[in-house]
Amino acid sequence: NAGGGVVDVSTVPEFERPFAMARQMRGSYGFLRTALQGGTLLGPAALAATFTNTSNDGYRAHSDSRRALLNTSITSPLGETTDFGLFMTAANDLFHIPGPLTMAEALSTPQNANATYASRDERRYNRVGRIGVTLRHAFDESRSVSGMVFVNPKVLQRSERGTFRDFNRYHLGGNLVYRTEYDLQPGLAGGTIVGADGAYQDGTILFYSLTTNGTRGTELRDNKAEGASNAGVFAQQELRFGERIGLDLGARWDRIRYNYRSYIDPRLDDAKSFSRISPKIGVNYRPSSKHSYYANIGGGVEAPSGNETDPASTFGQDTVTAINPLLEPIHSTTYELGTRQMLPLAGGGMFSAFSYDLALYNTNVTNEIVPYRGGRFYFTAGKVRRQGAELGASVLGPSGLELAGSLTMSRNRYVEYTIDSVHYGRPGKLADYSGNDAAGVPGLFYSVSAGWGISDAIPFRFQLNVRGVGDYFVDDANLVEVPAYHIFGATVSTGSGVPVGGVLLKAFVTVENLGNRRYIGSAFVNPDVVNGVPVAFEPGSGRAFTLSISIGPRTRN
Repeated sequence: NAGGGVVDVSTVPEFERPFAMARQMRGSYGFLRTALQGGTLLGPAALAATFTNTSNDGYRAHSDSRRALLNTSITSPLGETTDFGLFMTAANDLFHIPGPLTMAEALSTPQNANATYASRDERRYNRVGRIGVTLRHAFDESRSVSGMVFVNPKVLQRSERGTFRDFNRYHLGGNLVYRTEYDLQPGLAGGTIVGADGAYQDGTILFYSLTTNGTRGTELRDNKAEGASNAGVFAQQELRFGERIGLDLGARWDRIRYNYRSYIDPRLDDAKSFSRISPKIGVNYRPSSKHSYYANIGGGVEAPSGNETDPASTFGQDTVTAINPLLEPIHSTTYELGTRQMLPLAGGGMFSAFSYDLALYNTNVTNEIVPYRGGRFYFTAGKVRRQGAELGASVLGPSGLELAGSLTMSRNRYVEYTIDSVHYGRPGKLADYSGNDAAGVPGLFYSVSAGWGISDAIPFRFQLNVRGVGDYFVDDANLVEVPAYHIFGATVSTGSGVPVGGVLLKAFVTVENLGNRRYIGSAFVNPDVVNGVPVAFEPGSGRAFTLSISIGPRTRN
């Protein structure tokens, strides 16, 4: 929470006979996760379900969290050429926010919470559900059409900046996509994809007073509704010249509209729309089946999120309009060059295979959104340029030895950025930050790992890794810096698992931050400054252990 994060990936399992799997994880700082997964066949249909329940006390005070997540799916053929899917998801999560600290506090007492955040019991309590239906029909081997619709209700509550906030939203949408592949002439094949998608979200937002213990008060301070819709159409043309050259051409048109209504002060009502056509062109050349070069040019449009379009989110400061007049849609154009290759290493040496992935990119962004005062309100920078290189490589050796690493180096600069400081009580004063580093973006990320399996007879695998992040500025004036860090981790696992009877046993023990180093895991961009000291820094977790044991079928097929 705050100083770190969890990536939770869920996919619909594929199986040919019923199965069940269970996993139990336990770790430092009260971490506990239980996961259950199973599936069965109902005639031609497949029913699958996954349930996870996670709780965590957190490294810092007032950073505890809990989350329950249920995913279910029913997939079935409807005849020989049509497939149907029904997917349902429900989640219930509560997490407390420890808040940012000064640098001195983060280094001396990193497990403490921000006193103001703790006193207000700042938290998020979310209950969401989603039901989606998919349908795919193949006219023949080369032509198909697919569609999807979903409904996504949300009940969100939070204590934030001295108010209790109650959101009730509904979100619905869908898409329709047509695909076809064909041969134009010998050695030249093509494929076309066209489609459209759309979604709409709306709902009420109620702001109440906050009691001294952080619960909802009796005073209704605001009553408003936020509506947002997006619609898009797209087309992509693929051409393949033999086995070596591929060409992709595409374009997408988007229109995003916001509609805000105030039921207390209707003069704040406002609506705003964003639209753009985003082109894309890509070329891929494959001199062999294990080597490719590619080049891409693409455009993009991103609309501000709800808390960015709604200006100053401290109650009582929304006195001009319900939509931030300072914001425009984010436009970007990206140029990318890259190559990928897998090389078998002959000659009887120590290593047997080597692979790498290298990419160079340049992205020009117009109207990049920049938060101020810890996210109370937002400006847009005129132009930002992001340039970088990304490299990933791995090498395989004997006895399952594998060395792998990744490196990202980038330069992120404001090209045109002048702001008005009227919000700080100095009308007419300007600051020109053109040429400064973009706030909140490290210019260096890297990770290196070494793994080794003992043997097939002794299925244990050891892995040591190090990951690091370079220093960066958290303010666009480039006066407040977050120092670089690197931390070590180690894992001992059963590798692909140990068969025990008719089941497969998997287990691992991981230690993160082996050296128990103190470091800044994240920071608020353009943070609040209290008595001349920025309150921006969120400490990363100390040394943490995780033990995982899972039992499942030896094979799902």
